[in-house]
Formats: sequence, C-alpha cells, structure tokens
Amino acid sequence: MVEMIIPYPQLQKILERTCELALAKPRAEEMMDIVEKKLADLFEVAYENAIAEGSDTIKLRHLPLTKGFKNSMNLFRAVIESEKVEIEPIRKFVLASIPAEMPLEEDVINELPIIAGTLFVLIGRVIKALHPEIKNVYPEHIEEAKKVLDYTL
Repeated sequence: MVEMIIPYPQLQKILERTCELALAKPRAEEMMDIVEKKLADLFEVAYENAIAEGSDTIKLRHLPLTKGFKNSMNLFRAVIESEKVEIEPIRKFVLASIPAEMPLEEDVINELPIIAGTLFVLIGRVIKALHPEIKNVYPEHIEEAKKVLDYTL
C-alpha cells in the first residue's frame, strides 16, 4: 500500500472539483508514483539552476514552474481551502521525500504542499484534455498523462 501525500478521500474530491474525474484508490496510488517522480525532477532542475546561479539555497525561482503550472497551483489552492485540506502533513511528507542536495528557502518550503498537490491536478487535467468525455480514470489514462508530463516537466 502506497502512502499518499494527500489523503485519498480528499484527493478524490479535489480531482472531482478540478477535473471532473472520479478516482479509484488504485488509480490514486498510480498517480502518487508519478507525483513523486515529477517532484524529484522539479528539484533536480532547481538544484541545477541554483548551482548555475551560484546560490547556496534553492529558491522558488529555481523551480521550473511554467505559467500553466502556476495557473493549476491557483486552482489547487482554491479547492484545498474549500475542502479544508491540512497542509502541514503534506509539507512534512514532501520534505522527507525530495532529494536534499541543498537547503530550501522558506518560500519553497511553504509552497511544497501546493506544488505537490498541483501535480495531481496536472495529471487529472492532462487526462481530461486527452479524454474530455470520460468520468472514470483507468490505468491507460494515467500512463498517457505520465508520458505527457515526462515530455513537458
């Protein structure tokens, strides 16, 4: 059983509200694998950007967050406020799971739960963009979304 960044019942509601998708627990666990990989990828690039800049810490600007990613962050932020998702457990989980090659600035630490949760939303939004007619998420949809994110993030 995979430990989830966001509790499954809350993640279900978040994806229903942001992407109009129904999510079974095994699909949530498949998404979790992608989120962990994409978090590692984001922080690998952030580390490289910090080194290139001569910084001793990873700053928010070092993370390769696109305009679309930031828009999805705002969408996620709005939904978690209304769903009353607890942020601190997400922050602790993410801090324990990302590579710690360099200290993170406080603004990065504060945004970790939003960045991690946004990755779930991005997976859902990619699935919905590729299959606007579907309601239920199947493994093949997650695999397609993973490929898109591998090309773009």
